[in-house]
Amino acid sequence: MTDVRDLIDYDTPHNYAELLARAGSARDTAHCTLCGLESDPLPPHALSLIKYRQTGSDKGSSRLYCDVHLAAWRDDATASRRPGRRGAEAPTHQICPTCFMQMPLTGACPNCE
Repeated sequence: MTDVRDLIDYDTPHNYAELLARAGSARDTAHCTLCGLESDPLPPHALSLIKYRQTGSDKGSSRLYCDVHLAAWRDDATASRRPGRRGAEAPTHQICPTCFMQMPLTGACPNCE
């Protein structure tokens, strides 16, 4: 059986039923990631899968979205591409001048204090 994450690009919605068919797998139902396990399970053709980049994983992580949450994801993705909006900048890390270890964001070196 093939991992469906091997078949798709990052940050692009894909129909979950089609991915399962391409991977040679089958599922009767699944849950939307944002609706949670308390929600009613949905058939795979009513879900979309999106693969995200994840530190420490070559395959990334994936989430299933129902139509309602996929529409909200599309609206948010469109808003983030508007002119004048910037993504969050990564925090800068400092190096301890005494032991030359990377200091945590708190600014206090755990080795020297």
